[in-house]
Amino acid sequence: MGIFALAGGDEFRRSYESSDRAILEMLPVNAGPLIILPTAAAEQGPEMAIANGVRYFNALAPRLSVEGAMVVDSASAADAAVAARIASASMIYLTGGDPGLLVRLLRGSEVLAAIAAVAARGGIVAGSSAGAMALGSQMRWRAAQSYASGWEPTFAMVPGVIVLPHHEDRPKHLAEVRAGLDDALVVIGIPTGVICLTRIAGEEHAGDQTWQVLGNRPITLYRHSGVSQIQGGDYFTL
Repeated sequence: MGIFALAGGDEFRRSYESSDRAILEMLPVNAGPLIILPTAAAEQGPEMAIANGVRYFNALAPRLSVEGAMVVDSASAADAAVAARIASASMIYLTGGDPGLLVRLLRGSEVLAAIAAVAARGGIVAGSSAGAMALGSQMRWRAAQSYASGWEPTFAMVPGVIVLPHHEDRPKHLAEVRAGLDDALVVIGIPTGVICLTRIAGEEHAGDQTWQVLGNRPITLYRHSGVSQIQGGDYFTL
């Protein structure tokens, strides 16, 4: 049973501290390392992304081993030794950045299989902004795309979900968002500073997702049938 944490973006900041502490408390004693993957930031400063994450999580959980894995190109994504180290983690954190680059580099890779292995044995897989988008079933990331037709497949580790990060207000293209959905898909609009947390027991239980909103702002659910909001601290089911 894997635990998935989808953050609205601008990770490693004070607004996430209480939520991330709650998530870290789910890790067992003597857990494996927390590994930060800056793949989405491969062209925007992956070293800084790792440094920020290590500093942040060391302050929250000084006894937890926190490290980065420089998976920034196809070669490193295919590296068996890197993948084995990632598979040993108790928690994986996919940073923000370019979601298209993240999906292209990891799709079908040894590293993606290692992330899936962490989730399969009950570990935590977290993603912020681009990282959260890639964990869902589909995403829209090219500005020129139409919301009605521009969805692209992602990793589907959290099936049936599309993530809209940095969701501070309802988008002006609300009608287009809903037009691109069917009954099997739900768009989750997650504001900056908010995390949506769920456990997934496996493909056979993929439709039985209970979620909790961690943070002080509401998230927005877009379904083909309508729109609803869930307040911070509340639970919902997909």
